[in-house]
Amino acid sequence: MTFLTLAVCLGCMIVVLRGTRETAAARAVGGSVVLAALVPVMSVTDQVSSSTALLTVVLLCATAQVRSGFRPASGTLWGAGIFALFGGWLILRTVGQFSADSTILNIAMVSTAIAVAMIVPHLRHADLRPLATVFLVLSLIVTVYAFCEQLRVVDTAWSLRQSSLESIDERANVLVPWLTGRSQASFGHPIPFAVFLSVATLVLLHAAIETRRWRFALGAAVSLAGLSLSGTRSAVVALLVALLTYLVANVRWRRLLALTALTGVLSIGALLTDLPKLLSLDDSFGSSVSFVHRTLVADSWSSLWSQPDARLWIGAGAGGTAELFRSGVVRGARNLIYFDNMYISLFALFGLTALVLLAGVFLRALRGGALAMSTTAFLAVMGFSFDEQQWQISLILLAFSALMPRSFGSLSRRQSALAAPGSPIADAPFLRPRDTMTAESA
Repeated sequence: MTFLTLAVCLGCMIVVLRGTRETAAARAVGGSVVLAALVPVMSVTDQVSSSTALLTVVLLCATAQVRSGFRPASGTLWGAGIFALFGGWLILRTVGQFSADSTILNIAMVSTAIAVAMIVPHLRHADLRPLATVFLVLSLIVTVYAFCEQLRVVDTAWSLRQSSLESIDERANVLVPWLTGRSQASFGHPIPFAVFLSVATLVLLHAAIETRRWRFALGAAVSLAGLSLSGTRSAVVALLVALLTYLVANVRWRRLLALTALTGVLSIGALLTDLPKLLSLDDSFGSSVSFVHRTLVADSWSSLWSQPDARLWIGAGAGGTAELFRSGVVRGARNLIYFDNMYISLFALFGLTALVLLAGVFLRALRGGALAMSTTAFLAVMGFSFDEQQWQISLILLAFSALMPRSFGSLSRRQSALAAPGSPIADAPFLRPRDTMTAESA
């Protein structure tokens, strides 16, 4: 895998260097997503591959920043600044908490997300199709690999630090019980695999509507199939919230009644098909160790509030997890010492300062159009059952989602399928092409 990683890193650099100045930002973002998806730097034992991938992401973004011959869209830099402050605070509270090697790895991982955040504001409306193609191809590759995992044709892609995750038999797939287990492809864990596929679904759906290209719609369907292979229930719930957010963000307010009626019909359909049971959110889910642990961790919010003022704002530091669980400040099930809740994790380890900065990053997505709002909503909901700040792919997707310019994340009037007279989507009562910044005005 080391030689494959080096080849992918070299290919990404060549793509950025050989492209035009105008496409440099999109190529850097696409290359960063590819490397974060293929090399789970915090999970693999191959330090050469992880170090090379981290360095390449920084070089990709730095090269694109230098090559970009235009200013980013107006009003986007403040969002990148808030993200940089958020990442900088995580880095500051990580220094001195681990061994030298682990500290460098954590700092480098967060730094790659900051580097992506600096280049995302340069994206243009015309970059949607090539970036969607990157998500399409990558989704196909990892989904096919995940399917082969189910057939036992291939083993896990990487040798992992937590060796128990290398066996698919160790993880029962509750979404599709007859499957062998929960696939993870190259991501080192089923949950980040599901996070990537869910964001890919939203990007491909947006691209399908905007460009009227069926290949993107088919790619979204493939991503959903891969999501089922991951067996991640929380991702399904978060994706449903994100899809509703996307619909509301494109609503014709004079037709809000029709959207409300459609939501009612879908709700009734969900009850008739016993959707909660399908997602294992019934009584059996409530008694599971996963649910009990997350509930106990979430209930620790009040004890965290009672800490001294200094600890309240700066937290215990990135290496304070074991101490917090042993002291009883944070409680878990069966002596488990991990959070599985980004907000409690940030509050406990990095203090209220981190939560305030994260809220600023989330709020920036309101200016990025329907795609930005829906993908950020997905990540915000997933944060209640996943420590997203500990995974490079999640941080890079957060930078991409929350900081994309409005011209990139919105449906245009002239180019959108929604605006095509006589098209089936054009007559849909719940969508409208609301943000009109096109490629010419970007």
